[in-house]
Amino acid sequence: MKPLNLTKEIEKNEKTKKEILPIMYSYKERRDKILNEEEKEKFREELRRIKEKAIDGIGELKKRTIRNLEKNGIKVIEAKDSKDANKKIKEIIGKEKLVIKSKSNTINEINLNEALKDKELIETDLGDFIVQIFEGKEIHPVLPSADLTPKEISKKIKEKFGKDVQADPEEIVRFIRGYLREKMYEAKIGITGANVISSDGSIFILENEGNISLTSRIPDKHIILTSFDKIVSSREDALKIVKAGAIFGTGQDYPVYVNIISGPSKTADIQDKLITGAQGAREVYLILLDNKRSKILNSEFKELLYCINCGACLNFCPVYHQIFRRYGSDFPGVKGVIISYFKDSGKNAYKNGAFFCTTCKQCGENCPMKIDLSELIRKLRKQLSDKKIAPDTVIEMVKNVRQYGNPFGKLEEGKVPKKLYCC
Repeated sequence: MKPLNLTKEIEKNEKTKKEILPIMYSYKERRDKILNEEEKEKFREELRRIKEKAIDGIGELKKRTIRNLEKNGIKVIEAKDSKDANKKIKEIIGKEKLVIKSKSNTINEINLNEALKDKELIETDLGDFIVQIFEGKEIHPVLPSADLTPKEISKKIKEKFGKDVQADPEEIVRFIRGYLREKMYEAKIGITGANVISSDGSIFILENEGNISLTSRIPDKHIILTSFDKIVSSREDALKIVKAGAIFGTGQDYPVYVNIISGPSKTADIQDKLITGAQGAREVYLILLDNKRSKILNSEFKELLYCINCGACLNFCPVYHQIFRRYGSDFPGVKGVIISYFKDSGKNAYKNGAFFCTTCKQCGENCPMKIDLSELIRKLRKQLSDKKIAPDTVIEMVKNVRQYGNPFGKLEEGKVPKKLYCC
């Protein structure tokens, strides 16, 4: 296949690099102040064991999780794919027109915005709200609008809402807070993701802004969309994942808020009679998405399911630093490339960057779960090459190695090969 020309993409991203790269580099400084190298490695090994144990026993663990969640009053629904998940969400929403939602990679994965285009769907995360008014796509799973300047945001607010807001982060936040609060108190439906689920019956959602707390408690119905690979054995394990999400996601020692949801709101303050629906949600739904994860689970790429979506791999990726969201699919980077292989096709994985990775291993060195993404991309490349889905030079090198024992082809003494490949 012809190599993909990314020159224009790299040139277009010069401004983005100027805005976002300093944020990524400062993240490491914050993280290193929380854990020294020895502490970091010890913590990573513990996290790896937690996820390995959970994913290896996910069949029985999922059954136990569903049983305990339903016992707590949470309605659990399994969804085969994006279409199935969107259908079930629309059934729960019914005739309601206003829906509020919080930032979630899984929500983005099923393209919920498109599925609910007939609704007024409001993003409540500040970064995602900004991306929404720009009608764009998030640049990073944790820092969705990091590429946009206060001046650009202020100008867009004027265009969208007719309000003059000073190009100052504090003033912008003040305006968005006021606008979103009105929508939150009006909405009957709130949709969030989840960071981790314990098999003993609790759902954990971490945040800094407080919007998820409001999105999950103020509306009558709270819909949680996540995937089965978020399940771990216990609440104790879940809290360790929460801590990892903060340290490796944003360089914080702990999130500002940790929402632990074990059912709809309840009260027994009147004559000890238990009533569901006090000040929080009256109904809580958990939609567990598969979307080819079962296929990944039974493949040599199973390790990918250990991921907690902290984005640490992207903060150190030289390819992502050049082309950003052009690298990957539903998820940026190597994870997105591999998922597109399972969800779509080998050709899509090729277009999404299967041969972009430099295999520098920076991603694996900084992953809290010690996922060897470089090795996974090598495995993917082998599968694609076997199907002749690879750059022409790669196919030619493989052919030469098989025929001549080297990537250059037939060698003649004293003569330089006609083509010199880097291998």
